[in-house]
Amino acid sequence: MGYQAATSIAQLLSAKRVEKRLGDIVMRERNQFFDLSLEMFCTVSLSGELVQVNRAFADTLQYREDELIGKLYMTLVHTEDQPIVRGAIEQLQDGHLIRELNFRVWDRQLGLHWLQLSAALSKEQVIYCSARDITERKDYERQLRMFKRCLESSYNGVVIVDVLAADQPIIYVNYAFERITGYSSDEVIGQNCRFLQGTDFNQKGVTTIRQGLASCSDIHVVLRNYRKDGSQFLNDLYLSPILDDANTVTHFVGVQNDISEERRYQDELSFNASHDVLTGLPNRTLLEDRLTQSCQVALRFDRCIAVMFIDLDCFKQVNDSNGHHFGDQVLKEVARRLCEQIRPGDTVARIGGDEFVVLLADLAQEEDVVPITERILCALSHPYHVDGSAFHTSASIGITLNDGSIESPMELIQQADMAMYKAKQEGRNNYQWFTNDLSKVVHERVRLRGELQKAIEEDGFELYYQPQIDSRSGQVIGMEALIRWKHATRGFISPMAFISVAEETGQIIPISLWVLDTACRQARQLAELGMNTLTMAVNISPVHFRRKDFLDSILTALQQNDLNPNQLELEITESVLLNDCDQAIGYLHKLRELGIGIAIDDFGTGYSSLSYLKRLPISKVKIDRAFITDIITDKDDAAITQGIISMAHHLRMKVIAEGVETEAQSAFLKQAGCDTFQGYYFARPMPFAELLVFLKAR
Repeated sequence: MGYQAATSIAQLLSAKRVEKRLGDIVMRERNQFFDLSLEMFCTVSLSGELVQVNRAFADTLQYREDELIGKLYMTLVHTEDQPIVRGAIEQLQDGHLIRELNFRVWDRQLGLHWLQLSAALSKEQVIYCSARDITERKDYERQLRMFKRCLESSYNGVVIVDVLAADQPIIYVNYAFERITGYSSDEVIGQNCRFLQGTDFNQKGVTTIRQGLASCSDIHVVLRNYRKDGSQFLNDLYLSPILDDANTVTHFVGVQNDISEERRYQDELSFNASHDVLTGLPNRTLLEDRLTQSCQVALRFDRCIAVMFIDLDCFKQVNDSNGHHFGDQVLKEVARRLCEQIRPGDTVARIGGDEFVVLLADLAQEEDVVPITERILCALSHPYHVDGSAFHTSASIGITLNDGSIESPMELIQQADMAMYKAKQEGRNNYQWFTNDLSKVVHERVRLRGELQKAIEEDGFELYYQPQIDSRSGQVIGMEALIRWKHATRGFISPMAFISVAEETGQIIPISLWVLDTACRQARQLAELGMNTLTMAVNISPVHFRRKDFLDSILTALQQNDLNPNQLELEITESVLLNDCDQAIGYLHKLRELGIGIAIDDFGTGYSSLSYLKRLPISKVKIDRAFITDIITDKDDAAITQGIISMAHHLRMKVIAEGVETEAQSAFLKQAGCDTFQGYYFARPMPFAELLVFLKAR
C-alpha cells in the first residue's frame, strides 16, 4: 500500500514536471510569436495600464517596449475617441468580444495613427488586444471620398467606361452628366456612350474617338450630341485611359462640357465684329474685305465695280423729334429696302449713323449702276410706318466707278462720300458722280479744316469793323464786327470760303465764342472812351444758335467784359427758324428781355415767312445787298426794297441796308425811308485801331 502510494506520487510529480516543461515551451513559442508578429499585440490591465506590448506595437508608436509597460493606455488615445474605447472596455467586462474597433492614437512624435483593434478579456482579467495600423487605408478612403465628392460637384460631366467589358459599357456618370444630357444614372449605366450621338455617326470626331480608343491615348473632340429630349448640344469631350498596376488600360474616363452657349456667343461676337448690330448688315471691316476682293476680281476679269455712298436726308431731325427708337426702326427698314434693290453677290453695308454703302461688284458696263441707283432713290422715298406714325425722307447718293486697279480700295468709299456731299449741295434726293475736279475741291476743304484748327489754336483771327450810318443825321450809330483770317502764306481768306467748313466740322463754335468775346471787349473799350451809345453788331451762326448753351455763352461774354446789353446787337439769318421755330422764338424773347438787339440778316433771301416774322421780337431788319446792288436800274429790286421798308416800319422795326456803294443808292434808300446805311460808300471794314481814328474824326 505504501509502495503503491509512493509510486502514484512519483508519477504525479513526473507528470507535473512534463506539463511544466510543455507549458514553458508553449509560453516561449507564444512569446516568440508575440514578439516577431507584424501585428500589433498588447495586454492591458483593467486598471488601464499596459502590461505587455510586442515590438510591432512599440515600433508603430515609436516607443521602446519598456517605456510603454505600465503606461496608461488612455493617454495614447485621441481625446475624441476615448469615449468609444471606454465603451469597448465595458463591453469586454460584460463578457463580449470586440471584433473590430477603429480609433486614433498618438505616437511619441504626436503623429496620429488609425488602429483597427480586436480584443478579449481573459480569465485572469487581462485584456488581450490585437491591432493593425490602418492609417494609410483611412487616408486612401478619405481621398476616395474627396475624389468622389469632386466628381459629383464638378460642373463638367464625367463618365467612366469599362473597356475590358463587352461593348465598353458606362459604369459611372456624375450629376453634371445627368444635368447636361437629361438622362439619369440608372438610364445610362450599362450602355455604350454612342447613344448620345443619335443617328449622327458620321461626325469627324467619332473617327478620332475610335482611333484614340484603339491606341489607348488621350482624346479631345467636339461632338454633336443629343439630350434625352432630342435637343442638340455641342459636347467638348476629353477622354483619357485608366491603367491598372500591370499598366493595362482597364477604363476610360471622359470629361464633357456643353459649349453650345459658348459657341453661340463666339459666333455672335464674330458676327458682330464684321456686321452692324442694329441692321445685321456688313460693317466697315467686312466691307473693306469685300471691296478688296471685288477689286481683285474686276482687275482679273476686266470688269468694273461701283461704290455708292448713301446718306439719308434730314435724318437727324427724326431722332431729335421722335427719339432713337423711332430712328432705329427707320434704319432697319432702310437696310431692308436697300437689300431688296441689289443683285445677288452685291453688298449693302452700314458704316455709321444714317450712312450706308452699296458695293456693286462684277459690272459688265458702267451704266448698269444707273437703274440700280434710281430704284434705290425711289425705294427710300416711300413713307416709313413706325408705331402708327408715318415718316417721309429721301437720300443723297454719291457714286464712284473703278476697274479694280486702285491701290487702296477704301479710297473708293472716300470718293463716293465726296460725291454724296455734292448731291447734298445740289438739293438732296439725287445722285452725283465722283470726278477728279470734285476730289480737288474736297481735298481743299480738308486742308482748310486743318489750317482752321491751327488758326483757332494760335489765335490767328482778327475782327474788322464796318460802321453803320444813320440816314438822317449822317452820324455813326454802330458797327458790324466782321471776322478776318490772314493766312501766313495765302493772305486773307474770305469768310465765304471757311465759315461753311467751320459749320460742318463744329469749329464754328470756338470761332463764334472768340468773335463774341473780342467784339464785346472792344465795344467796352469804346464805351470807356465815351462812345457808349454805339451798337456792336455780331453775326451768329445757326449752328451756335441751336446749342443748348447758346444763351449762357452770350451772358458770359457780356459779364466777362462788363458790357451793357443795350450795346450788343445779334444778327441772325432766317435759317435759324427752320428747326424748332418755337425754341428759336423763346431764345429771342429772352435776349430781348435782357436788352440785346436782334436783327434779321440777309432779309428776303431765306425763309421770310411773315407768319413767323410777326411773332419774332425783332428790333431790326437788314436788307440783303442782292437787292441793293441794282436798286437804281432794276424796278423789281426797287419795289422789293420799298416793300421791305414799309412792312418793317408797320411792324415797328428799324431797317438797315447793307452793300450801299453809291450816292444814288444812298439817296434812293433815304427817300424810301431806310433808317441806317452800311457799305463802301460810307466806310470799308477796318481794324479796331483804324476804327478809333475814324470815329474820332467824325
